[in-house]
Amino acid sequence: MKEETLGQVFKRYREEARLRIEQVEKDIKISQRMLQAIENDKYDILPEDLYVRNIIKTYADYLSLDYNKLLNLYQENRGEITGNVIKEQKKTRVYITPQIFRYIVIGLVILALAIYLGFQINNIFIAPKLEVYQPDKNITILQNFIEVKGFTEKEARVFINDKEIYIGSKGEFKATLDLQKGLNTIKISASKKHSKENIIYREVLVQ
Repeated sequence: MKEETLGQVFKRYREEARLRIEQVEKDIKISQRMLQAIENDKYDILPEDLYVRNIIKTYADYLSLDYNKLLNLYQENRGEITGNVIKEQKKTRVYITPQIFRYIVIGLVILALAIYLGFQINNIFIAPKLEVYQPDKNITILQNFIEVKGFTEKEARVFINDKEIYIGSKGEFKATLDLQKGLNTIKISASKKHSKENIIYREVLVQ
């Protein structure tokens, strides 16, 4: 017949004494979580060994049990679990040979190149950034001209109403447009070679 574990001994004597675990917690001032870990032989969630020994002594005195026998049982149980863990770790240990290390390095280089190329390709085909600072959306003015100001990427080309305008060294641009009385629609677009076109519209009402 298999010998009882430390946790099974504690649980059996506690139940025979008709004691709820909540009552034990209250009486010996040890948290219910720790008591349940002891009773379930969950040594992996228990604190360091010295602290566990104090818990066992306090719990053993409370249930009038032989501390030395329980301590021996604890050492046997914990030793078995620790030994099994060590054996399992030995089974799953992976050794990195120079050849494996070389393959890892090559794989990382290939991955880095793929990410870089992907970024460059995306940078070629994605529409450039375009911001229009002036004019604001849906404004009404009295004069028949307006200044358009904005910013884009320095590699891009900017068109206002399909007419290309000059871009500064940092990507800034501005142009003055003649307007007609009534509603005027201004098309500002930016594009790079092979990229999509980024378009912003502004509507200006001239009274």
